[in-house]
Amino acid sequence: MEKSYDFLHIDATVKDGKIEACAGGVLGDAAQPFLDYLVGVLNSLKVIARQGETNIYNLYNPPQPSRAGMKALARKMRERIFGMVLPATANLAVTSKCQCDCVHCSYDLFKNTQRPSLSTDELKSVIDQALDLGANLIIFVGGEPLLNPDICELIRHVDKDQAIASMFTNGLLLTDENCRKLASAGLHCLYVSVDSPRPEVHDNLRRVKGLYQKAMEGAARARENGIFTGLSTYATSESLANGDVEKLMNIARDEGFHEITIFDCIPSGKYLKSTEMMLSEDEKNQLRALAKKYNDSDWDMGVIAQAVVNSPTGAGCFGAYTQFYMTAYGDVNPCDFNPITFGNVSRMSLKEIWCKMVAHPDFCYRYASCRMQTPGYRAKYIDILPDDVRLPVPVENFDGPPVPRNEFTGSGKRRDAAELGGGR
Repeated sequence: MEKSYDFLHIDATVKDGKIEACAGGVLGDAAQPFLDYLVGVLNSLKVIARQGETNIYNLYNPPQPSRAGMKALARKMRERIFGMVLPATANLAVTSKCQCDCVHCSYDLFKNTQRPSLSTDELKSVIDQALDLGANLIIFVGGEPLLNPDICELIRHVDKDQAIASMFTNGLLLTDENCRKLASAGLHCLYVSVDSPRPEVHDNLRRVKGLYQKAMEGAARARENGIFTGLSTYATSESLANGDVEKLMNIARDEGFHEITIFDCIPSGKYLKSTEMMLSEDEKNQLRALAKKYNDSDWDMGVIAQAVVNSPTGAGCFGAYTQFYMTAYGDVNPCDFNPITFGNVSRMSLKEIWCKMVAHPDFCYRYASCRMQTPGYRAKYIDILPDDVRLPVPVENFDGPPVPRNEFTGSGKRRDAAELGGGR
């Protein structure tokens, strides 16, 4: 399959389950060694599913080889050749509405009933701008994205030759009819959020009785309609110590999920100042060992752990490097956990906002780990916020010297390998 660009093109096939690729065009010869490296990383990863003649290594990257997959590889090659920093992932909130009232809601402080949400046409424009910037993954989030009546129209609007469409959902609205519509619109995958292997705990945390069972049943319906499914959860000190994280991993596999993502417990949203909830380094090491144990096993389900992906030996912080997040009102932040905004798409183009973000002294380089878990970053941007703050907060509100760069990681090789390994 071939994807053409003005300076190179990539031909790729699958042979005996492995990717083979050749770079052509004016820069083909110069690009081939790096392409060989990227393909080598892909071929070292576990294949969690197959779609036609393509391999799926995780749900955060397009199948390979596919047109969207070739675009993903070309983005990495442009970065290496030209030093361009381009977003791979656009996390787009398409509504602030939700049926749940989660104790731990990370979106809660973004809600503002006095502000209008973006229209469907405005959201389509953002999708187009994100694709033009280089995004190969469009993730629809909320609130609950299925409460946007035009969600299927938005999914259909994503050019599938350029990107895959994904979604994070609470699972309440994954009815037979909705799953058929989502599949018909071209939804590649969805993630169902589950907080605990114990249904009553999950339901209580989200304050919706029966939610756990409905989420599991909804995910099964999605799979029946050809949509790949992941389970999204987070690790706390307690859930690691009592075995709940591993229990949920086994439940996800038994249910038929293709992947599980385990986030660290990040101080954000309702718990913006609750740094005592963060995992210790020893606990992160436990989580890394758990992910490695199952990824090295014969499990066909993939395991993505933030403690691995966003670590100094992984990809580091994705925010303002390979991804951005947009609220339902159009504010663009580095990620959905980071409440600092660089502009609104109603007043600036997405390209202008992205360039402003990656030129900022605190965002123009790769952080070794999640900024929202880093003391230096939190001291400048989070700790000083008043308790009654309404998010997001414009970056112009902050002054003072840049955050010390002692957390910078300069190993491009290690970073590229981790990026291909996935992670939101």
